Amino acid sequence: MSIKRGQELEVEIESLAYGGKGVVHVDTLAIFVERALPGQKMRIRIKKKRNNYADAYPIEILQPAPNQIEAKCPHFGVCGGCLLQNLSYEDQLVVKTQQVRDLIQRVGGFKEIEVKPALPSPEIFHYRNKMEFSFTTRPWMTNPDDPADDFGLGLHVPGRFDRVLPIETCYLQKPICTDILNFTTEWAKANYWQSFETQNHTGWARHLVLRYGEYTDEIMVNLVTTTNDRALIEPFFDALKEKFPQITVMVNNTTRSMAEVSVGEAEYAYTEASVIHDRLGDLTYEIAANAFFQTNTRQAERLYAEAMAQAKLIGNEVVYDLYCGTGTISLYLAQKAKMVYGVELVEDAVNNARANAASHGIKNAEFILGDLKDVFHTDENARQLPNPDVLVVDPPRAGLHPKLIDDILTFSPQRIVYVSCNPSTLARDLKLLCADDRYEITSVQPVDMFPHTAHIETVVGMVRS
Repeated sequence: MSIKRGQELEVEIESLAYGGKGVVHVDTLAIFVERALPGQKMRIRIKKKRNNYADAYPIEILQPAPNQIEAKCPHFGVCGGCLLQNLSYEDQLVVKTQQVRDLIQRVGGFKEIEVKPALPSPEIFHYRNKMEFSFTTRPWMTNPDDPADDFGLGLHVPGRFDRVLPIETCYLQKPICTDILNFTTEWAKANYWQSFETQNHTGWARHLVLRYGEYTDEIMVNLVTTTNDRALIEPFFDALKEKFPQITVMVNNTTRSMAEVSVGEAEYAYTEASVIHDRLGDLTYEIAANAFFQTNTRQAERLYAEAMAQAKLIGNEVVYDLYCGTGTISLYLAQKAKMVYGVELVEDAVNNARANAASHGIKNAEFILGDLKDVFHTDENARQLPNPDVLVVDPPRAGLHPKLIDDILTFSPQRIVYVSCNPSTLARDLKLLCADDRYEITSVQPVDMFPHTAHIETVVGMVRS
């Protein structure tokens, strides 16, 4: 059957691909369908056709999936925050486990590897400790009868960097954070803030980033703008603090970047404190505005417990923790290791990691600032480190840099623990690390850090052959 762009088809969705799109095959052609669930019968329209696959979107749901449920959020279906909220949580875990298994088998080539069932999150709503919202001059309106508006604050429409859906309710973050979001929207409108425009690079207000300490109840409000305009910022923060006295940190990050980024080039504190704190296990961590910290605190404890289990430390090991962030895994492992060396690119995160170690009196953890693609060749301190017995990596979605993979194989640690937020790049990297039988995979454990989204973390244990 010949498939063309614009063609309409009636199909039944077979499965979910990693990334959250439904999959159906017509003859040998794989079609990826937006906002689809396995078991749904629907009419779809082809929007893009390639040699071996096509992309499509649904026109009409003809029959719901057997495990389909009513989504809780009024923004579901348009907002980019949740893709799977209309799928029962038990089935989300099954789907995510299958996605990890499929990628490791198909991309990695590991046909006989057992993938354990995904660990469920203790909370499936209000679990995120950080949310980032974007200001816009062209809010995405879902009702054609709504009046036109030139201001909005919300989340991006899936696949559109230039389209922001105004958000009034969010079940991913704490309710007080949603209240702060709505207060900010009303204040910005009333005071005629000019939203940053990504296409012509004009405007001032760029992002609102909210962080919450799960165990401490500390709250950080980070307003990201093009300039530190105190005449606009001070009245806003004063009013915000009066309305929400629970807020502990208010900072302004500024950036002139033309890209849609929320990391500031400069930071200005409007409170005495410039960091919040949260706890993982027995350790409390200092978290700056631009530092990485796992966004589901309670599930991160299970993630790190799994990483610790795969490290199999007995107390005499030298450990490398690469992409260490604020030192959360490093300090967790330092409780059972001889020495831990963390390496991280973000300076704020390294400073937080050092402060976290000092506050707990942990002396067997050191942190190095550097780019992992070349730090072991360009930084004198990194070059002089003793070789690791155990090496832990927790890279961004892009996975490991090829040069770092070469360095890891040169170090030849006895054990490698790979903590992944992208099973596709994980599978690619495992294939390289295990080539020529240099390493053997001993465990693959998916961990659902992000209920209702298409994302899944995975902890993989490896031992040198």
